[in-house]
Amino acid sequence: MKELYGVLMIFCVSVVFGQVNIDEIKKNVTENPQKFYYQNLETFRTNPSTLSDEELNYIYYGNNYVDYGFDRRDFNKKLDEVSKFAGRKISKKLSAEVLNKALSLYQLNPLNKTLLNDLALLFGYTGDHEKRDFHLLQYQLLVETIGKSGTGLLEETPIVVTNFHDKFLALEQFSKVFAIAISFKTKQLEDGSWLDIFKNGLDLYFIKTVHHKDMFK
Repeated sequence: MKELYGVLMIFCVSVVFGQVNIDEIKKNVTENPQKFYYQNLETFRTNPSTLSDEELNYIYYGNNYVDYGFDRRDFNKKLDEVSKFAGRKISKKLSAEVLNKALSLYQLNPLNKTLLNDLALLFGYTGDHEKRDFHLLQYQLLVETIGKSGTGLLEETPIVVTNFHDKFLALEQFSKVFAIAISFKTKQLEDGSWLDIFKNGLDLYFIKTVHHKDMFK
């Protein structure tokens, strides 16, 4: 993991758990996306520290139920081109080019945590610490939102994520069972989501993945 990931953990505060209500988020975002999603997303772009836990839930989990306006495969392909340079010592000219590409992707999807980490690394390299810290804060808020989604200690109160990458991020950041020798089993739930049960000795940890609206219809 790149170095800013470790720096992020220094800033993390204690997490207060409260099971996130995905059904309510889906209903409200579907019926009124402007109020419950897009307004909060715009605040996240400009002043993320003012968002409440509930508003952060609406943008992280609500992203599953809105028209995000870009092709995910194309986005990820372009993000890979940015990530391979982020955190590396490169020329100022190349750094500026990569940063411009990253910022164009940010306009499409400011919620992508890999991109936010890349932006923090790139701005750190250019010496713009204010913007570095801004994107690091955005990253932190999304990680904390995941951490507050449930206890992860019971099947009824799992940590809830929206993609496979975040499943392992949650396991690493919030689980006491995280270890090289960890074992787990997976089952599909009636709503189409997946529940992973991780085990290390007698300890169990539960993570639920609610997929994007275009997956597993």
